[in-house]
Amino acid sequence: MDPVARALDAARRKTSLGKALRGLLVGASQWSVPSGIVHRLLAAERRARRQLSDEAMRALYYQPIFAALCEKVDGPFRLEICPDSQVPVVVNCRIRLGKGVRLSARTTFSGARNAPDRPAIEIGDGTYVGHRVVLRAGTRLRIGDRCHIASNVFISGDPGHPLDPERRRTEAAPQEDLKRIDIGDDVWIAEGAAIVGEVAIGEGAIVAARSVVHKDVPPHSIVAGVPAKVVKRLEPDVKLRSVPAP
Repeated sequence: MDPVARALDAARRKTSLGKALRGLLVGASQWSVPSGIVHRLLAAERRARRQLSDEAMRALYYQPIFAALCEKVDGPFRLEICPDSQVPVVVNCRIRLGKGVRLSARTTFSGARNAPDRPAIEIGDGTYVGHRVVLRAGTRLRIGDRCHIASNVFISGDPGHPLDPERRRTEAAPQEDLKRIDIGDDVWIAEGAAIVGEVAIGEGAIVAARSVVHKDVPPHSIVAGVPAKVVKRLEPDVKLRSVPAP
């Protein structure tokens, strides 16, 4: 038995020597050089180096790859790359990006398999799409200008499968179940909201966090809850600091 194995075996024993060895081993496993100004400088250097490296890879590699997967890009945009995702997932859809769009590389773009034509997903000028957002087009999905789509939002005009359990094993949703979603300008969809089915969201509307929207939302209104209902009407020029929880 090697010395390390012997020490571990002795530390497991319920004796004073075993207790002392356990204390020494725990202390050794937690020891490090005390942090100081040198380590703060090293942390700053590491952070700057990683940011520069990530930015170079974004501009020279990942963002151009994603742009090549898009049908149309109207102007400059920014892809926010992440440690676990550098290029968004794109499946069976046509992507059209407006000018000044910012979107996370964790975004998933997909289109219904049974759509008569490859569905289009359009994102308007100046719109932001957060992390882990799923955009699934039935026949078409349009997001207007200057919208804010928070993280973990799910937007789908495709139910995915038929209602019949036997058909559901092998078939995609039938064409008559595929829907269009239209989101107007200046809409804010808060964290974790879901928008499903044939839905139009009016200009300047706000969808509260964790809400489920399956009907049209009037312009300049706040909807919240499951299912989402109008909880407040807004003036067109109102400036809100927060969205009420459902």
